[in-house]
Formats: sequence, structure tokens, C-alpha cells
Amino acid sequence: MVQTTISGLQSLLKEVPAAFISISPEEAAAPRPGGKWSKLQLLGHLCDSAVNNLSRFIKVQYEPQPLRLALYDQNEWMAAQQHGSATQEEVLALWVGLNQAILRVISGLTSDQLRLVFLKESGETVTLQWLIEDYLEHMKHHLGQIFPDDSRMI
Repeated sequence: MVQTTISGLQSLLKEVPAAFISISPEEAAAPRPGGKWSKLQLLGHLCDSAVNNLSRFIKVQYEPQPLRLALYDQNEWMAAQQHGSATQEEVLALWVGLNQAILRVISGLTSDQLRLVFLKESGETVTLQWLIEDYLEHMKHHLGQIFPDDSRMI
């Protein structure tokens, strides 16, 4: 149900900013074990996800059905955006702004719009509602990596 997803996103928009800004700049920028993305880069990756999904959530409303669900190269986006060299405040502000825009878009969708269809590269089709719900689950997965001890984020 998309209302549950909207409520979940609203909650995260309240919880994440204070929690993220309370992380020291050194901790935020430190690569995770195994050379994995830092917490700052993870939040930046969620910004890249938001940019791509916001575009999808809008385009499916006016482009021919089914809309091809174009993938994006997350590593190339990370390299181009250089999230790791940005400040916590900058990346956090971007994340908040993008997700506020997503909330505006998804809050106004009708039940007919939620049934609009995307075509995945596998040939499978998924609805806009499915993609919106998947967006939040993807976000929670990475927030769990940023805040492993905070159950409010997952």
C-alpha cells in the first residue's frame, strides 16, 4: 500500500537528518570495512537513487506504456558526483530535498497511476506502486548500513 510507503518516507525525513549530522565528519568519511563506501558516500548513493527514481516516477505518468526501466551505473554516478568529498550538510540537504520532491509526486498519485507499468531489462513488468515500495526498501537497506544500531532507520 503506497500510504504505508509515504508514511515511512515521512518518518525517515524526520529521523535521518539529526542522526546523520550527529556522526562526526571523520566517521562519515571513513570507508567501511573492505574498502566499501563510507557513510557519506552511502547517503550520496541514496541521492543518486532519488534522482533516478524521481525521474521514473514522473516519466511513467506521460510516456508510452510500458516504460523501459533504465538502469544506471551506481559506481559511475558515485565517481561523477564525488559525494565522498562533499560536506555532510551538502549531501544531507540534497537527500532531504530530493525526498521531499518524491513525497510530493507520490502523494498525488491516483490508484490508476499506481498501476502504470515499467518493463525491466529481464522482460518482467512491474507497477509504479511496486517501484515506489522498492525505492523505500532500497533506502532502508542502505540506512541500515549507515546506522546499524538504530532500528528507526530500517
